[in-house]
Amino acid sequence: MCNKKRLGQTAARLLVGMAVGLAGGALAADSIVPVNWNVTPATNGAYRETFESAPTWDRAVVTASTNSRATVARRGLGNTWFPVDTDKALTLPGDASYTNTLKYTGGSANVSFADTPVFVDMRIQFTAYEGAPVVGDAKLAVFVSAADKIHVVHNSGTTTNTWPDGNLLSAWHQLTVRLEKSGRCAVYLDDVSVTNNLTPIVGGVATELKSLVFTGSGYADDLYVSHGNPNYAGGATPGSIPAGANVTAGTVSSVTTNWLANYYNDGSLATNANLSGFPLDSAYLLNLAPTNGNPVTSVTFGVSAINLVSPTNVIVTCRLNVSPVTPSAITGKIRLKYKSEIGASWESAQGVTQASAASFSNGEANFSFAIPAGNHFFKAQIVE
Repeated sequence: MCNKKRLGQTAARLLVGMAVGLAGGALAADSIVPVNWNVTPATNGAYRETFESAPTWDRAVVTASTNSRATVARRGLGNTWFPVDTDKALTLPGDASYTNTLKYTGGSANVSFADTPVFVDMRIQFTAYEGAPVVGDAKLAVFVSAADKIHVVHNSGTTTNTWPDGNLLSAWHQLTVRLEKSGRCAVYLDDVSVTNNLTPIVGGVATELKSLVFTGSGYADDLYVSHGNPNYAGGATPGSIPAGANVTAGTVSSVTTNWLANYYNDGSLATNANLSGFPLDSAYLLNLAPTNGNPVTSVTFGVSAINLVSPTNVIVTCRLNVSPVTPSAITGKIRLKYKSEIGASWESAQGVTQASAASFSNGEANFSFAIPAGNHFFKAQIVE
């Protein structure tokens, strides 16, 4: 997208992180971005918009596209995210801005990329824009000025690249913006890097995505916003470990698989990463990031003692030993279960207690649980 109307000053652009209502008019209804991307079915892990009907955006209208999208090659997961038989697109008339506000489930929080990357992905057909768009407090703007010039506006100015095919204005493309955990961002076109390691424009919370704004003329379709990479290489289901990864750590729980897959998903691990012998389940509970040739040689994290200190109080002692590094955070939670008879069902005492690295002194930490008075059998667990 990008345009040419309004005295040549209307940008056909994608603005990431605009303040709600900045485009003017009534505020749009929130589009819900799932917190968890590694779920089944995969489509439950992303906000998707096909534009086959008018979305609940500010001033959004939908008309049939007059341009074929067949020129955009679908990725391996393309048919997972969107159906193949759609024929409409978001059509921009050049004299209005369309705003889509984003929230997590329940509308309780803005979409955050402080801990997990956020991907904004779409099919797009640009029209030329002369000049530079009025960015406001957007985090990022992308526009095209000529058949071979693509521009990204960011905190330090505008980065301009030459697109070698010379077809920026004559074909549909796949535009991807990746908002990084580091607070930086990257832009891809047709899965080829346009620019990366950019600092977003300062506005609001540095690592929050509030809305998308489309301004100008052109077409957009198959919009996708998620913590999961739409071009994920792991297979048909996000959350799986890519083929070729050397993971031979014995039993790996399903929650550990999802946790590990996230490192492949956000680019921290190569698809052929060698994690042979790396204690994955322990690393998951300790939130130790895996790397090729990881220096972790020894991990011990478990329950070492259960003491009934009074009729209604039990102390669970845990042991932690990680060599040669120390975890900065612990994912695992301590849970105490009890029952009064061997054949009875287990009951949980006070739910679960979150452990932390700071809880441990000389490798040990004590966790207190209240129980009803009486004779009991006990079982302590470390759970995700």
